[in-house]
Amino acid sequence: MTSDSEPVPKKAKTAGHAVDIIRPSVTGTESREALAAAYKAAQPYPHCVITDICEHDALAAVREEIISNVQATYKETDLFNMFQTGQLGIACLHLAPARDLANLDGLDAESAAKLPTVRALRDALYSPDFRAFVSAVTGCGELSDRTDCACNVHARGGHLLCHDDVIGTRAVSFIIYLTDPERPWKAENGGLLELYPQDPELKSQPAVFPSASVLPLWNTMAMFAVQPGVSFHSIQENFTVDQPRMSIQGWFHRDTPPEGADSATLRQLQLQSDPRTRDFQLMPGAQPGGSDAAATAGPLPEAELEVLARYVNPVYLAEATWPKVAARFREEGSVQLQAFLKPELARAATAACQAADERDGLGEGPPPASYTVGLGPSWEAVGPAFKQRYLRYSGEPTGTPEAGSDPGPILERVREELLTSSAFAHLVEKMTTLRPCTARGEVRRFRRGMDYTVAHHGVLAAAPCLDAVLCMLGSGPGAGEAWEGGEVGGYEAYMLADDEGEGGAGAAETAEVYRSPGDAAGESESGVLNISPAANCLSLVLRDEETELLKFVKYVSAAAPGSRWDVAMEYQLADDDDDEE
Repeated sequence: MTSDSEPVPKKAKTAGHAVDIIRPSVTGTESREALAAAYKAAQPYPHCVITDICEHDALAAVREEIISNVQATYKETDLFNMFQTGQLGIACLHLAPARDLANLDGLDAESAAKLPTVRALRDALYSPDFRAFVSAVTGCGELSDRTDCACNVHARGGHLLCHDDVIGTRAVSFIIYLTDPERPWKAENGGLLELYPQDPELKSQPAVFPSASVLPLWNTMAMFAVQPGVSFHSIQENFTVDQPRMSIQGWFHRDTPPEGADSATLRQLQLQSDPRTRDFQLMPGAQPGGSDAAATAGPLPEAELEVLARYVNPVYLAEATWPKVAARFREEGSVQLQAFLKPELARAATAACQAADERDGLGEGPPPASYTVGLGPSWEAVGPAFKQRYLRYSGEPTGTPEAGSDPGPILERVREELLTSSAFAHLVEKMTTLRPCTARGEVRRFRRGMDYTVAHHGVLAAAPCLDAVLCMLGSGPGAGEAWEGGEVGGYEAYMLADDEGEGGAGAAETAEVYRSPGDAAGESESGVLNISPAANCLSLVLRDEETELLKFVKYVSAAAPGSRWDVAMEYQLADDDDDEE
């Protein structure tokens, strides 16, 4: 790629010579005092934005050197989607994740000659004078000389979900934006740095929605202190097709970790207790810890068949179907039952999903304008944002399946009258040989461009548990193909928990990620199963205390054709010592 920028001054091109990149006026007394005051007064927690931090031509050279000479690697986890520099041009030097710019000193002469201004900027940022400036603005105390920064690129769909950045000795987080200076970034492009206030009820946890944001404008630097349980932030999805959100992002370090590390995101994700998790309720006719009161051998009782016939596709009520489903489930530990609900009920639910998305502007079209879209008397937002964000239906079920502009009442009726019934428990036993004993569940909506869950230890099963998720989608053109490909997210993923020490999967060595990255197809070493969203599909997945499966619903991109709607159930299973394993 060739550069269209003006020639850079000679001293900014020559390695080994002083380079004036950071503007002297930025670190002057007047600027420092003004920034310190703004930093202290900022909400929801102290932060500041420094405009025109670098000399324009020098920063343009930094941008051009990175574009022309540094290769970026695509990375995706439950937490983010982005490109990160990891391999340098001709030299093919593999650079450590999130510390690649720190490794510039190890380049050979030919490679180093391609990045003189990048190296000069890095050296200026971590110089004693600039570290003293950062300390004075933020009041964070003395900073070490450790270098820790990388170049990140968020193309269309790129994002980073809510977290607090607390890992190791990080003290101050910073981002210098390298977005195209010829095309000023706009709020409708997305890609904003979003800052979260504290949850009003839960200590050291973020609220569901951000309360402040920073536009990634060229030649600006955002900065905030890394504080456990306080400095929650995210990078909003980049909605643009042809404007990558490019930045240099990194941290200044202390010599010791911060106080209160138990409140950090990583630690919170490892806790198995969650005060907002609903309790299991005993299912009708079941005995806790034992077998069901109703007989399970032979055909289903007529009364139960009548209940099931009101909701379930007749193919799944045929005795000849059960051994086939059971064989697949026994072999794989999971099964997906397509077209599970009766056609007329499924059509009503699908039409309501489509109508609600069109009403809320969440069908195909521009990205959503507000995080409050879809909220109402019967739909509440569920957080905290570092674990999840989606809408939960809290209204009443309807008595009829007629289509309306809200699928919530229909899906709640399915949850309450079918999925928590003894009839359904016995149908599950016929198809899996497992007997649900207690149940809990909810009706959820994952809105495009906003909602997700992340993998955390709070979802680990303490005893054998069966997940049953009935997914519904709108009926827009091409919706099925878009969801099936996985590129727009919304799929439910299962992965093995990583118990490698108290810090998780190499937490001390990673940057924004808390687990090893894998691709959307679930091909990472910890990947087990991915289930793409499909209309009227019931997925059954067995989890237990031995397999230690984590699960999450991947962030739904703004490019998705609509919302993901589902009824998510969990069942604890009855014990039977006489059963074969």
